[in-house]
Amino acid sequence: MRAESVYEIAIHLPDKELEKLLLMLNKKVNPHLRSTPKKRQLLSDKKAIDYLLENVFRKVY
Repeated sequence: MRAESVYEIAIHLPDKELEKLLLMLNKKVNPHLRSTPKKRQLLSDKKAIDYLLENVFRKVY
């Protein structure tokens, strides 16, 4: 089946069905839309304090 044939059929769909088709195609074409983005891990208080002591408040000799 060719894309032109599918397009000719799709343009005659009702608006609601056309939206459903678009969502289904987006999921198939763009698989990254299906997965949820990974959240960054927050620093613990100890790691944040260690970072500050090592990088910000280090002594200059």
